[in-house]
Amino acid sequence: MKKYIPDLLALFRIFSSPVILYLLLLDGTNEGLMLVPAIIAFIAAWTDFFDGRLARKWDVSSKTGAFLDTIADKIFITFIFVGFTYIERVSIWITVLLIAREFIITGLRALAGNEGIMIPPSKFGKAKASLQFWAVGFVMMDFPLNILSFTIADLIVLHALIFSYISGYQYISGYLKQTK
Repeated sequence: MKKYIPDLLALFRIFSSPVILYLLLLDGTNEGLMLVPAIIAFIAAWTDFFDGRLARKWDVSSKTGAFLDTIADKIFITFIFVGFTYIERVSIWITVLLIAREFIITGLRALAGNEGIMIPPSKFGKAKASLQFWAVGFVMMDFPLNILSFTIADLIVLHALIFSYISGYQYISGYLKQTK
């Protein structure tokens, strides 16, 4: 049973994503605290930390697990940011840029895999994922503190976007170096 726990954690992230989106849309407001979807998102975000850690600790890493972990993050972020855009908590251009980057890098990694090229996760990629999870929390919690007319959530979302593209650049340049 222990060998399935990391995969089940990734599956929780996948299946919680439409639930969180539904709850965001059900509330339908661009103001206030969204406690229930925030709690579910918080738990789901922590599954990203624990699935990989447990898989390594218990030596149950697998290609299926790596795939589930990667796709779970993308589904989670895509669903939630689409919801944020719909309820007007995040600008559409940020959501489009985040999702476009995810599709491009997923496609690149698939292409690289077909060519037998391994593109390992970068430190910026891990920081990107962490910042995206933090951004989800801050956007849901809607802290009223402003810095130069930006909310804390705005600043964390922008940092997540910047780290997304820095890590994307690293993946692309890493791929190009290996194909020369």
